Amino acid sequence: MATLISNGPRRHEDGLAQLLAALERDLARTLSRFRIPAQDAEDLVQETLLLFLTKQAEVRDPGAWISTTLRNRCVVYWRRRRRVLVESFDETLIDSLASEAEPEQTRRQLARDLSSAISTLPARCRSILKLRYALGCEGGEVAERMGYRESSIRQVTNRCISALSVKMLAGGYRPEVSA
Repeated sequence: MATLISNGPRRHEDGLAQLLAALERDLARTLSRFRIPAQDAEDLVQETLLLFLTKQAEVRDPGAWISTTLRNRCVVYWRRRRRVLVESFDETLIDSLASEAEPEQTRRQLARDLSSAISTLPARCRSILKLRYALGCEGGEVAERMGYRESSIRQVTNRCISALSVKMLAGGYRPEVSA
C-alpha cells in the first residue's frame, strides 16, 4: 500500500483515496468513541491527513499510523477542551467574586456556595486552592509548600479546579456566559 501512495501525483491521490476508503469505518468509530462533535471531527481528520502527508516517507504502515494519530489527536482535543472549560470557569468564578457590579448578597451567597463545595474536595485540593486563591501564592510557591514539582503544579491545580467546578455546577451554580 505504501507504494501506491508514493508513485507520482496521480497515484498519490488514488492511493490516498483507497487508503481513506479502507479506513473510513475505523476512523468514524474512533471519532464516535471519543464523542468528537461533527463540526470538529472533519478538522481532526484533515489535520491527521496533513500530518501524514508531511511524514509519509517515514511511515511504514499508513493505515495504522493514521488510525493511531487520529486517536492521539482525539485525546489532545479533549485535553484542550477541558483546559479551556476549567480556565473559563476559573475566570468567571473569580470575576463574580471580585465584581463590584454584583450585589453584595449575591457575592456572599457565591462565597458560601464556593466554601461549601471546597469543603467536599479532598484535603490536597482544599490546600492547593487555599494557597493559590485565598492566599495568592504563585504556582512555584504552591508547588514548594505542597511538595510538588513546579512543572506539574498547574496540572494538579487544574484538576482541583475541575473537581470544584463539577461540585459547583452540581450544586446549582450557573455562570453567566458573556456573548
